[in-house]
Amino acid sequence: MILCIQMSLAVLYCILWLASPALLRSEFKVAYVTERNVYMCTCAQDPGFCEKMNSSECSSCRNLSVLQSSVQKKHLTVWYTSPLNVALLLNNSEIRHLSLVQCKPADDPVPFEYFTVRRLETLTVTYPIWKPGQSFEVTIGKDRDAAYQEEARIAVIHTSVLTGKTELKSYTVQTKVDRSGMMSFPDIFMSRNVLTEMSRIFVTFLY
Repeated sequence: MILCIQMSLAVLYCILWLASPALLRSEFKVAYVTERNVYMCTCAQDPGFCEKMNSSECSSCRNLSVLQSSVQKKHLTVWYTSPLNVALLLNNSEIRHLSLVQCKPADDPVPFEYFTVRRLETLTVTYPIWKPGQSFEVTIGKDRDAAYQEEARIAVIHTSVLTGKTELKSYTVQTKVDRSGMMSFPDIFMSRNVLTEMSRIFVTFLY
């Protein structure tokens, strides 16, 4: 009996030893958005703020269309030099944890006021060029105790967040969505294809 237990423990130890590199290895999803290109990469380690992506660290880089239908990620870090293309890329996306890193000062304002991100839980914004070492982080819906799994929610992010803010503010309201996808806010529309059967939704405004 003791021998069997010892053998079982030895087998378990070997399995854990073989699996440990995969368990310890984490992947970072990074999008690099410029005025002309959008690259979506998977990196073996966090490459740091606005550094050139090393081919040995980052793989599976794809050049995406900025107007692709939707980005769906659990975690995504976005380095960008073009606030306009970031807003176009992320609008109506589904991302749980989003980090935005501005890699150069914005030259021109974005020609529209906001973009939307569905099911967002946390937003982190960093401006390492002109505010090194400082980040803003917001937990979405914390002010209303919105339950992440149980409630439909959408974040409405003002495009000024992409061009540099001295502080980040947010407020959350609960509203209803009709059968056509319209809310109490006439400028915000949700496709019924991305909503559950629930008629209420938490809307968080970030500015």
